[in-house]
Amino acid sequence: MKKTTKIMALAVVLALFSGLFGSIVFAQTLGERDATAKAKYQQAKSQYQKEVNFYKSARQDFLNARTKYQQYKNAENKEALEDAGKNFLEKTVSSLIKRLETVKNWVSNNRALPESERQTIIAEINQDINWLNERLPNIQTASPAQIKEEAKIARDYWKNHRVKVKRITGEILAARINFLIAKAEKFSAEVSAKIDELKAAGKDTSQLEAWLSDFNQKLALTKEKYDAGKAKFQAIKGGIGPDFQMELAEADKLFREGNQFIKEANKYIKEAHALLVKIVKEMKKMNSAVEVPVEPTATSTQ
Repeated sequence: MKKTTKIMALAVVLALFSGLFGSIVFAQTLGERDATAKAKYQQAKSQYQKEVNFYKSARQDFLNARTKYQQYKNAENKEALEDAGKNFLEKTVSSLIKRLETVKNWVSNNRALPESERQTIIAEINQDINWLNERLPNIQTASPAQIKEEAKIARDYWKNHRVKVKRITGEILAARINFLIAKAEKFSAEVSAKIDELKAAGKDTSQLEAWLSDFNQKLALTKEKYDAGKAKFQAIKGGIGPDFQMELAEADKLFREGNQFIKEANKYIKEAHALLVKIVKEMKKMNSAVEVPVEPTATSTQ
């Protein structure tokens, strides 16, 4: 009976893992990548989705086996429950590995992140992937009595690393906005110089100056929201303490607040881009155009 109780405990132990799947929507700015990078990301994403489907199927098999054993407590149903529990844990860990590989692919192809930050994040992700890969053989060969212990080891490990995934996602979202801010600041300087040239040539630049002033105000608001969002993401700390649920809730709260600031920053940068288009059209009429950067794409999660 003890062995069966341990297997049934997986339903509680593995419940922590369920929250990881689908908790983060990976916003993709396809304009950032070349065809090869896009293909690699889509391949990783497809492989992850397959693993998630395997996980969902294994979870349902486990729940069915548990229900059947609770109704008919015989040796056959006990063995089926133990097998389903092991398979559920194995598929859970495999899905987590694929999820991390997808995140790593996203990070490695994200031009908005400075190279040093990319390498730091990738090193963190590789450490997690290696750890999970090392656990798989133990799970595959575990006896019924060992399954609960393997699940507890994995659970405790992910208590310390689920929060890190949220922080990494926030850093990437903030980096994309910062990338757009840098481009916008460069454009503002170029437009200001062109306006001075037009004014020196006797052109009426009052409308251009008004639009540029509005553009700079939108840019300032973007930077304000970016700073606020980045501060929230940086406040997300790993190394979960004894009260895991409270600290995970705090990390969730910080991520939601940071993400909201990023959404607002993205709104202002898109409004600035609309002004940019007006400025360029007007300059074309004056035969003094500047190149329009690609319209920014929303980077926040939904």
